Amino acid sequence: MTAPASERTRFVLGENNVWPLRLAASEGGGWLLVDAGLEHRGAEGGPWWDLLLDQARAAGVRPEEVRAVLVTHEHFDHAGLAARWAGLGARILAGPAALPTLALGFEAYERARLPRLADLERHGAPADLLALWANRRPTSAWQWEACPEGALEAVEDGATFRLDDGTTLRVVAAPGHTPGNLVALVEETSELFSGDTLIPTTIPTPGLHYPGAVIGDADAPRWPSLPPFLRSIAAIRALGVVRVFPGHGDIIESPEVFLGRFETHHARRGAKVRAALAYLEEATAYEIVRSIFPRLTEHRVFQAMTEVLGHLDLLAERGEASGAGTP
Repeated sequence: MTAPASERTRFVLGENNVWPLRLAASEGGGWLLVDAGLEHRGAEGGPWWDLLLDQARAAGVRPEEVRAVLVTHEHFDHAGLAARWAGLGARILAGPAALPTLALGFEAYERARLPRLADLERHGAPADLLALWANRRPTSAWQWEACPEGALEAVEDGATFRLDDGTTLRVVAAPGHTPGNLVALVEETSELFSGDTLIPTTIPTPGLHYPGAVIGDADAPRWPSLPPFLRSIAAIRALGVVRVFPGHGDIIESPEVFLGRFETHHARRGAKVRAALAYLEEATAYEIVRSIFPRLTEHRVFQAMTEVLGHLDLLAERGEASGAGTP
């Protein structure tokens, strides 16, 4: 039987959670994992794949009985070990928009790197910061192998899985943090596996995404992420979630607080962006960032630009700033 929420098993790799759920006999039995985990081959104690398998066995989860891995989104810390699970025979399930990235692994990051830098330059980032960001890559200790395409399966919004305790896990498309982002709801208990959509330690970034570049079109425009992210948060609020099992950190027992924190943060950030636009008029995203946050470090400037671009996208979508979003 699936454990009660207060006793729900998780495997922990660094700051990442992997959640095992036992499937019902009608689903073929075995286990479904929410997220695949990430590989760090330079970690003390050995590769994290080995650590993950040790945790699984200690919890009574035989790795060869993992039938499916539900990947919440296409980032290496959630999908990095998908290829290893596929090698054991598991189906790798992800949102349709996530599949091209999972099929490439870190190569997907490389394909999006130059379009991202060009976009940041177009939005005013100076040459010294662009050079700094251009050289920022994951170290070789972090691994993300391409997942065999034969193991990948698109999972659509509304797909369900019966669990051995008689409850139903329902996939809910939640684009925003990435184009292929999803969450999963236990319908009978209103508990949510959130990936990075809701986490207790920070407000997740909408990021800068170039799905066209991932599939080979380097000139394809940036995918505007904040507008769908806000809609996804509103949709999750409407689900009446009572507990959240996140991709990072501890269980969230007060989802309304964190949903409200996300919405309040972006309402305030949006107001600052509108005020900066009113004052600066034809300002670039970089100039808006420096106006609002004059003392940010170089790394935080990158994060702030992703949010400002998101709010420009939102204004453009609402018709409040023609052409302010993606050029």
